[in-house]
Amino acid sequence: MEGAEEAKRQREQLDRYLQWVREEGGVDGPTRIDTMLQPAQVARMEWLKAHCIGTILEVGCNWGIVLAWCGGQAGADKNRANAELAQILAPHRKFYVADVRKLPMEDGAFDTVMLPDIIEHLLWKDVPKALREARRVACQKVLITVPDADTPMGQTFRHAWLGTPEKVQAIREQFTNEKVTIEKKEGFILMEVRLLPIAT
Repeated sequence: MEGAEEAKRQREQLDRYLQWVREEGGVDGPTRIDTMLQPAQVARMEWLKAHCIGTILEVGCNWGIVLAWCGGQAGADKNRANAELAQILAPHRKFYVADVRKLPMEDGAFDTVMLPDIIEHLLWKDVPKALREARRVACQKVLITVPDADTPMGQTFRHAWLGTPEKVQAIREQFTNEKVTIEKKEGFILMEVRLLPIAT
């Protein structure tokens, strides 16, 4: 039943998106600078910056604006063109071409691993893998943001699933021994996971 409900929501999102395109005109291309400087996006990036500690990895870094905003050291993106552009724009940072489900970094390589508005684009079956990888690579915190399904920010058809209370709870349940704090702000759900050492 869950699959049918998600498919219905996807159709509704696509209808809303197509209506928006008809009303607003041509919409294309990757995330644009003006999009990232909208107040809601700035508030999200400020939250991330305030909650980052130590060395920072951004997974799904696109061309690196969130990583730069937070003063991070490294980014990973599955799109080679994004990673190459990010490296040109910030040669003092390290960028990897990598899949969120299998990161090339060592265990505990970064104090903070950010997953900002990334996991809602994955198929739900891949979300636990992505969260395990973030947990493995981080040694102190994992920061996750997803658009809130109850707001226009969370209703784009490009998301494989929506940030509903049920999905947020399912994400939270992936971190069984960690302290998880969840906030809602400016159309986003913001999750801070404080990690405990993994028993060996």
